[in-house]
Amino acid sequence: MSNLDGFAISMTMGEWVLIMESIITKLKEINSLDPDSIDDDTLADLYTDQQNLEGIFEYIKIEFEKKYGSLPPNLSHNRQ
Repeated sequence: MSNLDGFAISMTMGEWVLIMESIITKLKEINSLDPDSIDDDTLADLYTDQQNLEGIFEYIKIEFEKKYGSLPPNLSHNRQ
């Protein structure tokens, strides 16, 4: 696999922001779940999803900051 420099998909700043907002929303949903109320297989799948989403978010964040300078204020303080 070749090393990508910049976004591999050409989209507008607004489209990237929407993707990051969607990822943050999904991560918040996963984090709000009670692990005791979920069976082990589902919990393992959610953990994998969480790790993948965090990795994707970090990649997009880094590339977004390279291209546009910084994250919009609603995203820079919204990830918890």
